[in-house]
Amino acid sequence: MKASQGARVLAMAVAAMAAISAAQARPLSLFNAMRDTPVTRFNGADIDLMTRSVNRTLDTGADGVTVTWENPRTSSNGSITPAVDPEGRKNCRVARIENRHRALQNSASYLFCRSNGKSNGEWQVVGLFPTN
Repeated sequence: MKASQGARVLAMAVAAMAAISAAQARPLSLFNAMRDTPVTRFNGADIDLMTRSVNRTLDTGADGVTVTWENPRTSSNGSITPAVDPEGRKNCRVARIENRHRALQNSASYLFCRSNGKSNGEWQVVGLFPTN
């Protein structure tokens, strides 16, 4: 899979999981929950900025240190706060991702693991990471 395809898959997975977490947070249909998430309003440049920021943060970011991204042209921005996987899975990290587009805001934690378990593989979204 090309890096650009991986970025698109990551963005779609984040959008789907954001919609699921929003649907769980309030009693709305899945469509209404998706309509209210920032990532559904992101343009291609926003998706690319977010995806590059997530990958870079997972690659080199220090646990607990928040990294931000912003596209001043669209008012879209977000932050990524990486953490060690508390279950100790090799080549996996947890990231708290917050996205904003104008008045819309969404945040959730996700488990990411390297593809094929390789230390140099692409980051793949495994799923939502429950927070207490």
